[in-house]
Amino acid sequence: MSEVHSGNDRFSKILIPMADFVSKEKIIHGLQVLSVFKNPLVVLLHVIEVPSRTQTLNSYPYEKEIADHRSRLESVADWLRGQDYDVEVKVAIARNIVEGIVSEANLGNYDAVLMLKRRMRKGFSRMFHRSTSETVIRSVESVVLTTLVDYQ
Repeated sequence: MSEVHSGNDRFSKILIPMADFVSKEKIIHGLQVLSVFKNPLVVLLHVIEVPSRTQTLNSYPYEKEIADHRSRLESVADWLRGQDYDVEVKVAIARNIVEGIVSEANLGNYDAVLMLKRRMRKGFSRMFHRSTSETVIRSVESVVLTTLVDYQ
């Protein structure tokens, strides 16, 4: 899957959390901006949210959902591999999406996180609600780049 790099050819890691939409153009644009990281390992992450405190975070009850998301991410990963990127796919379970992204970003020793932002809040809701991207920016130790994604 990924190759071993030696010497000064440092192997960097970029995390891209993925929701239920995919914008290949925005992913490539973000990766071009992050081209300062040579030979990056790109990790596509989908977080399955299990908000109930009474439900287990054991992956067994979610195996079908995990397999579905992994399959969807693998098609994007194959496309990125065709663009000469080393890519891994991860599907995680967490109490909320931000918790899953922050945990992976901080524990996985990533050099950067590329957030694909779907929309910007307007008006008063913007004052009272922090977006997933804003919360991730404040909580992770690595560089976070956000890009607005248009989707239908």
